[in-house]
Amino acid sequence: MATLAGLALLGPVGAHAADINLSLGSCPVGCTAYTWSAGIADVINREVKGVRATAEETKGYVENIKLLQRGEMEAAMATSLSSYQAYSGTGTFSGGKKGEILSWMAITPVAMHVVTLADSPIKTWPTSRASGSAWGSRRHLDARCRFDDGDARAQARYRLQAVPGAPWQHDGHAGRWQPGCGAVERQLPASPLKKLTSQREIRLLPVPQPVFDKHQAAYPPYFRVTIPGKLYEGVTQDTPTFGLANGLVILKSVPENLVYDMTKAVFENLGKLKGVHPAFGRVSKDTVLNGFGAPLHPGALKYYREIGVPGIEEFVARTSR
Repeated sequence: MATLAGLALLGPVGAHAADINLSLGSCPVGCTAYTWSAGIADVINREVKGVRATAEETKGYVENIKLLQRGEMEAAMATSLSSYQAYSGTGTFSGGKKGEILSWMAITPVAMHVVTLADSPIKTWPTSRASGSAWGSRRHLDARCRFDDGDARAQARYRLQAVPGAPWQHDGHAGRWQPGCGAVERQLPASPLKKLTSQREIRLLPVPQPVFDKHQAAYPPYFRVTIPGKLYEGVTQDTPTFGLANGLVILKSVPENLVYDMTKAVFENLGKLKGVHPAFGRVSKDTVLNGFGAPLHPGALKYYREIGVPGIEEFVARTSR
């Protein structure tokens, strides 16, 4: 059995004389990321000769990064924020070895929802010091389901009235919920929010551009996302917001030719993968870079250049600084 360390000596992937084991970290069996990983592993096994890919059950995205850092798997599902922090040795992964985990492909966005009840007096982005600073520039937007900046009065004012089955605190009129907070497999549409709209009329508040600009400056993996109108009952207009990507990351040590062939195999089989999970039906060369702040693996970069991914050179320049 060949090892990844020896792959670079074997030439093109199709010419590999021995099987290569490749582990794809996901999450507990039954979650969406496991379904994604299993589908991708199946495509790789059918389309890339000499590679044996396996979707590995894990405890989730944070553990996936740690497993990659320990060399216990070669690729994994992760949020674009955690992969950026692992690459740069910041945040949750401060002090870790930098530059070892690279971007591969974005699958689907995790969008920030800023929600108010339809009869609330709040009709635009809250203007208080607490709400503006906490929602506009702090990483915990990705990590928590409740507003929390130490100001009890601000929390009381800007939390959504609790509804049975909805993930909000009591008292107040407005709040926010980010799909994936506590359940990483959720993406647009957010099922708890759809359930909420069957009980109460709501409004989604657009995130102003200056707020997004400030947040992205502090945390590059965040990118602009639009929540489509009519996705939720009673919400007819498109709502600009921001979010992260759920996607694949991969070790720098995996050889370029292998990553190139695996990337090509996935992209040429997105139609089949759509039957595994509908999220693959929204993957395209227009979305594959969404949210990534860490550089692309050279093998993925080579393929994306070939197919003309929009903004690829700007992405390379930005992530190479």
